[in-house]
Amino acid sequence: MPEWFAACVLHPFTLLMVGGGIGANARYWLGKWIREVHGEIAFPWATFTINVAGSVVLGFVASAFLHHPNESRRVWYLLLGTGFCGGFTTFSTFSLETLELMREGRTGTAAAYVFGSVAAGLFGVWLAMKLGERGA
Repeated sequence: MPEWFAACVLHPFTLLMVGGGIGANARYWLGKWIREVHGEIAFPWATFTINVAGSVVLGFVASAFLHHPNESRRVWYLLLGTGFCGGFTTFSTFSLETLELMREGRTGTAAAYVFGSVAAGLFGVWLAMKLGERGA
């Protein structure tokens, strides 16, 4: 492989663009599928599921690549952690949906959504990092 081609493929711009594009598509299609299966319900399960899944994926990716001593393996964090997970997770949507629940006067549901998302996300990333550390 020519050196210029490898430099282009491994450039942060390319890694972030590809990872983010795949992550955004995964988020869209998974969210669409969850809404089709469950219909429009009172709790935003699609975003909740995607946020937790993204946290789990990020936990594994971080434990495998973020602080790896081999710099050539750390570029995978750009592709999968910053790129894919950045395009996949939906905390901006999470914030908007929380605000909408609050504006509808459904503060209990909004509070359950906020605290459930944060607790499950933290647990997911913690568990994935623990499991990832065992395999390292």
